[in-house]
Amino acid sequence: MSQKGEESTDGNVPSIQNGNHCETEPDGDGDHPELLEGENERSRRGQRERQIAQQEEEETDDETEDSGPENDTGPAETAKDRQRQRREERQKARKERQRKRQEERQNARKEKKDREREKENQQFEIIRNEKLQGETILDVGEEDMPIEGVEIQEFKITPYVNDSNDRDDLTFPYDYKEVIHKSIMFYEAQRSGMLPSNNRIEWRGDSCLNDRGQNGEDLTGGWFDAGDHIKFGLPMAWSTTVLAWGLIQYKEVYSEIGELETMLDCIKWPADYFIKCHTKENEFYYQVGDPHTDHKRWGPPETLDLPRPSFKVDEQTPGSDVVGETAAALAACAIVFQDKDDSYSKKLLDHSMQLYEFASTFVGKYPSAGYYDVQPSVGNKLAWAAAWLYYATGSKAYLSDAETYYVDYNLKARGYCFGWDNSNPGMQLLMYLLTGEAKYKRDFTKYLDCWLPNNKLPYTPKGLVYRSEWGPLRYAASNSFLAMLAADYGINRDKYIDFAMKQIHYILGDTGRSFVCGFGVNPPQRPHHRASSTYMWADREESRKLFLSPDPNPHILYGAVVGGPDINDYYKDDRQNYVTNEVACDYNAGFQSAVAALKQLQMKQRKRRPCIIL
Repeated sequence: MSQKGEESTDGNVPSIQNGNHCETEPDGDGDHPELLEGENERSRRGQRERQIAQQEEEETDDETEDSGPENDTGPAETAKDRQRQRREERQKARKERQRKRQEERQNARKEKKDREREKENQQFEIIRNEKLQGETILDVGEEDMPIEGVEIQEFKITPYVNDSNDRDDLTFPYDYKEVIHKSIMFYEAQRSGMLPSNNRIEWRGDSCLNDRGQNGEDLTGGWFDAGDHIKFGLPMAWSTTVLAWGLIQYKEVYSEIGELETMLDCIKWPADYFIKCHTKENEFYYQVGDPHTDHKRWGPPETLDLPRPSFKVDEQTPGSDVVGETAAALAACAIVFQDKDDSYSKKLLDHSMQLYEFASTFVGKYPSAGYYDVQPSVGNKLAWAAAWLYYATGSKAYLSDAETYYVDYNLKARGYCFGWDNSNPGMQLLMYLLTGEAKYKRDFTKYLDCWLPNNKLPYTPKGLVYRSEWGPLRYAASNSFLAMLAADYGINRDKYIDFAMKQIHYILGDTGRSFVCGFGVNPPQRPHHRASSTYMWADREESRKLFLSPDPNPHILYGAVVGGPDINDYYKDDRQNYVTNEVACDYNAGFQSAVAALKQLQMKQRKRRPCIIL
């Protein structure tokens, strides 16, 4: 059998088994099965953990069955029937106990929230009466008590940047403005639905205009996930949260380089889509498209002729992870638009709060079917959402929830990564910035320090921290963003800035080649991406030829970060290799925000330099 990315002797790339993915290259039958996407690699790890847990549970059940009295007098089939009946009874009893425990936790949480809100209502009435009487307000600030029916006040973190520790030895060899500009263009190339009149991607057109919910709801819009045409809600929401966080923190940068309006449009696109997906108070559509059929077709989205099923979570089938991440994204976007469009900001916040109530009341993992499975639990997404809602509203009820989740789900533990499946490291940092409590700082630095050189994670010979062969650049980039954020608040400033600069500069070209399409020296020209590798008018046969062609993609996918090299820094620009050449929305999110942080550092250094008059 030939190796990955190489043609076999019969002209077809062989099937590649990788956990949940079986990838085959387009054949000539017209259906175009091809390399199935590899961007959801860690879902395989989650599947293995579930299999182990299920196996242990089954072994426990078997042991219990074996320990019971045997009936030798009846037929074998009757004994099997009794064993099956006992097993079903035990499973039913176990589910009932789980249901009761969940109901008790939900009731306790609801009672706690009701008490806190009642207290805030009472405090607000006191303040309002004192204002009416012209009395002086003492210790309680109105901005700390947003409640239902009362206009929510702006709540902001005041950045702490220790300028005295800034260094003059830093160099900035890359054009960060160009990188940010092109990264935003990548997200425009990922747009699904009816494109706006100011569309800048000339090789993209309207697509998937019939995306509908199970009752005909309009689900058009949003971003295609990667090189495919599926709209996965979880990574889209995480990407939106991280992009919005970068815009909140580095708004001055986007304004300075003339990208503020385009960036607002960038995050508004998925935000509008999430609002459409929130079809009822306790109902949310988390996916449109079937990956098993979509991944077998190579062609442009404009001519996509496959069925587009939609998938939702509700009270009977909860999804605290995907709904919680979406609540966080909309809360972050609400902060962004607070100064730009107050009515839209409030709309985003209303949906965020409703989604959070849904996620926290009906607790459970969404049915990911092996694609984008959250690890290790829904707790990190619930705490993440609660922290962002506290940031957006200032309501202590949300802070209390975040603190409770932090304990209940053991969120002090060091996470595998900062990504779509685990927001915990970002939540730890955000909680420290919101509260100033040392425990959050300690837990965050315990995580991030593992990514520094000479620590727990391996590095390539040329300096890339290497978490996984699947998209190693995204992990380096997302943690670089956290490092720069932490440095802005005086946390291990020198070490974290050095780490972030080296990782981002590795991606931009320090090794002699760029890993960003359309930027720098020797950038990738063959990303594993359908739209950029074909034409809007291309039929299936033409698309097949373009997929197999050794030539560069006919369109430049500006700004897209590819998966990256192997552990030895080796990289082959191969369209058929989804491991190294896949692109995805989450690949660029932390990367773009980290580049914005570096641009701010560069701007500050330029302002500090004295003007020498000759």
